[in-house]
Amino acid sequence: KQWYQRRVRGLYSKMTINEATMENLLDERKLLQKSVLDSEDRLSVLSDEKASLSKELEKTRTTLNEIAQEHSHLLYQQEKKNNRKWEDDAEVKFCKACFKEFGVSLRKHHCRNCGAIFCDECSQFRSSTPASKAKVRVCGPCNKELNP
Repeated sequence: KQWYQRRVRGLYSKMTINEATMENLLDERKLLQKSVLDSEDRLSVLSDEKASLSKELEKTRTTLNEIAQEHSHLLYQQEKKNNRKWEDDAEVKFCKACFKEFGVSLRKHHCRNCGAIFCDECSQFRSSTPASKAKVRVCGPCNKELNP
């Protein structure tokens, strides 16, 4: 009979240990499930943030490309302005705009912005230039450039 009682107590003891272990495992399972749900929520937030940042990056790249194109255009315009030369009267026989031949009755006039030679009619415009704040004679294309 003692053997039987010891055996029963041993089984109750093992059963109590197993129940406690099972309770601990169930608690751990709940914690892991909560952790998974929290991780899925965080993943969702991060996915949304990534999508938003991707759109912002694309906009930034587009803007950067537009700025680069504008910069290139401005460099070209600056180079064009830097390479302007005052044309030599002796070398020019015709107006750059209307191609009329210069002579005694048709005088030559330098555009004060680009330095090219035009007749009076084609250089009738007056505008301030980067070199002069006073209004000076300029050709039609320079007038458009200086007074957009």
